Amino acid sequence: MESWLLFIPACLALNLTPGPDVLFILSQALGARRGGLWATLGLGLSYLGHTLLAVVGLSALVMQSAAAFTLIKYLGAGYLLYLGWCSLRTASRLTVPAAAQDSGAWRTFRRGLMVGLLNPKVALFFLAFLPQFVSVNAVPVSQQLLLLGLVFTLTATLCNGGYALMARGLQARIRVSPGVSRLTGKLSGLIMMGLGMRLALSKAPY
Repeated sequence: MESWLLFIPACLALNLTPGPDVLFILSQALGARRGGLWATLGLGLSYLGHTLLAVVGLSALVMQSAAAFTLIKYLGAGYLLYLGWCSLRTASRLTVPAAAQDSGAWRTFRRGLMVGLLNPKVALFFLAFLPQFVSVNAVPVSQQLLLLGLVFTLTATLCNGGYALMARGLQARIRVSPGVSRLTGKLSGLIMMGLGMRLALSKAPY
């Protein structure tokens, strides 16, 4: 229960903070009426794919050694700290994306799917983020990872869909208010660094 009280707010905070996926959605939404929503669905399916890969890979690792899984969790903490630091350094570089050409619903959906699936940073993020909230002494790790990944995918898709619906208003807001870029970038960085430190400084593995 304690893990969920941390996991759900972390998901919402990370997904509400504009990043590369959100900028991609905005570009599609500005180019076609429903482009952002189709891009959102494509990205959502890619998150599900990364969840399944994480479940298979990490579950196999746990079967080999709980100590190895703990090592992965600490390496993940280091990676989250690195991502947070990078986000803080580039907080002022969020720019308004150009409108993409309307290429039809199916192509936009497929583009969103490929953008998510072929991004190695997304795969690394799932491998670093999900294990933080897993206990090797609770129910099977595969079930925990799958449920965590599904919740993350759901929150991400809902947040991305909200951005798609608010695309034009958000575009104007970013254009006239550079402070929005710095604030969201710093917020994302602090969240990821906080998650990384939470695990790195813990006295015992979960």
